Amino acid sequence: MSRYHPIEAARIDWLEDTPKSRNYDDIYFSTDDGIAESSYVFLQGNNLPQRWQNRTRFTIAETGFGTGLNFLCTLEEWFKTAPADAQLNYISIEKHPLTKADMQQVLNAWPTLSKFSAALLEHYPMLVHGMHQRRLFNGRVTLSLLFGDAADMFADLDFQADAWYLDGFAPSKNPDMWSEALFNQIARLSNPGGSFATFTAAGVVRRGLKTAGFEVNTISGFGRKRDMSVGRLTKAPKLKSKQPWFKYPSVETKTKQAIVIGAGLAGCTVSHSLAQQGWQITLIERHAQVAQEASGNLAGVVMPRLTADMSVDGQFYLSAFLHTTHWFNQLKKRDPTLPWFQSGVLQLCDEKQQQRMAKLGLPNDVLEFCDKHSAKQRCGLKTKRGGLFYPGAGWLNPPALCQWLLEDQIENINTLFNQDALTLKHENGIWHVVTKSGVLATAETVIIANAYDAERLLDTDIFTLQKVRGQLAYLLSTQQSEALKTPVCYDGYIIPAHNGLHCVGASYDIGDNSVQLNVESEREILTKLTNELPEFDTNTSTTGRVAFRTTTQDHLPLIGPVPDIEFYQNEYVDLHHGKPAHLYPRAKYLPNLFINVGHGSRGLVSAPLAAANIISYLDRTSSYQEQDSLITTHPARFLIRKLKRASC
Repeated sequence: MSRYHPIEAARIDWLEDTPKSRNYDDIYFSTDDGIAESSYVFLQGNNLPQRWQNRTRFTIAETGFGTGLNFLCTLEEWFKTAPADAQLNYISIEKHPLTKADMQQVLNAWPTLSKFSAALLEHYPMLVHGMHQRRLFNGRVTLSLLFGDAADMFADLDFQADAWYLDGFAPSKNPDMWSEALFNQIARLSNPGGSFATFTAAGVVRRGLKTAGFEVNTISGFGRKRDMSVGRLTKAPKLKSKQPWFKYPSVETKTKQAIVIGAGLAGCTVSHSLAQQGWQITLIERHAQVAQEASGNLAGVVMPRLTADMSVDGQFYLSAFLHTTHWFNQLKKRDPTLPWFQSGVLQLCDEKQQQRMAKLGLPNDVLEFCDKHSAKQRCGLKTKRGGLFYPGAGWLNPPALCQWLLEDQIENINTLFNQDALTLKHENGIWHVVTKSGVLATAETVIIANAYDAERLLDTDIFTLQKVRGQLAYLLSTQQSEALKTPVCYDGYIIPAHNGLHCVGASYDIGDNSVQLNVESEREILTKLTNELPEFDTNTSTTGRVAFRTTTQDHLPLIGPVPDIEFYQNEYVDLHHGKPAHLYPRAKYLPNLFINVGHGSRGLVSAPLAAANIISYLDRTSSYQEQDSLITTHPARFLIRKLKRASC
């Protein structure tokens, strides 16, 4: 069952410079001194900064992000007192987030925090249910901001907090949040000895935390408030694993060196992202240059793939879209020549489909609805129907992007072209990549991003990868076609002219292995175009391109650690008998070996999120996705399905 629900923004009344929630009839912070209150209650209450003095990583979790004041005060103290190489992982949940405009108004009241508030505003996400993770200050700070119900969202996460900020509105104003379910999740997600601090001394809170396993103490509150509560976890909860076969390992690496196999979009994005975090990357590619397979099309569309019921795969692609477009925009701020064009994307559909999508309640900066007239205004050409418009979507040049990513981190990425990785061997904690000439490269960590060849390299068929032929056409632009301002998607797509060419696609030919251009496929592609854009001249076709996407049975990628297949087949062989899940051992994986393939026709959206997830494993930060979404892309999911059916 989907956890998704539309997000209702906070409704704010202003008492001079102090925001008050209309939802809960309560103020967000003390009218006396909000900064002093935050420092006293949450930092001092958790004995910070003393506890992070000698730590390389420190995790803080929070209930109630609100105005972000606690986060900003923590950042100020972190940069004053934490070790220079330490990383802060800050996880916070908010059911009714402030709009960006309200956030801006609040933050203007704290000029001493302007450096940090500017960073927060720059990275503040759209108001969409789910997790939005941002790396700030060159990766020293990871902010995981979740929009939704606290107990429900925490139940779908897996991390270990060193300290908790139990904020949010008073229990008398917001009793639903301060629940037994929330207290149990706080205990589950705490390190042994992990602490908490909260402004409230209400009995329901103190009793709930004690029952969950915390030692609870009452101390003097801030200002006119008499008491507040602090404590630490003394009795860790005994938990039964629901799906141990999908539990991910705790990855430990001695070095920040990795081999990436495959220089398409998946390989280049993960190489760049790791290199930005100080990793030394060896990138191996069997072709003479980057992006020679499915990533080699001259243009591609970046947009979400929404589902009317916002299923888990719909949530995955929405999260991927929001993450990826934010990442592209950040890169483009650094270099305006980046081949990313945030023009918006028009997806043509009928009124019934629009009505179904309207129920998702997405904000207008994510999704708008168009009739035929407004569709023409959006894209610049006459269409036969209206549809969905994604203002934050766009298009890019994949080969140019891949090249840009490698050149941007040229000092940390060593490329080895014309090298075909044939096998992998693991000896004494080190992976060896073997080619026809012998061992080509060695490293403690390897990421496989070579699409369909991944199963051959690993000598297995558990991933059920398949190749799907895709043919597209390139049309010369005309004076009329230059009016096209945005990509238009239907049962195909067309992209605005770039360097005098429109990219029109694409066929989806299962079981066809021909690399030659097919006249019938081109005719079908162009007929679909003229059916939707009747004024478009298709007599300017110059050539086309054939490439093979790598996809999976459920059309979702494979992202994460590579499972130990022998362990899975031995330990989970009787899953079909229905034995309780907690009686099975936790999954095992091949050491520091990751896979990142199967992105299909959505790789422009999903590859950057996949890279971010792999970094979260290696940096031991919280994941960029909730657990339900991680399971949908788990590399062992097809093997588990077979075992449950007792078919292998």
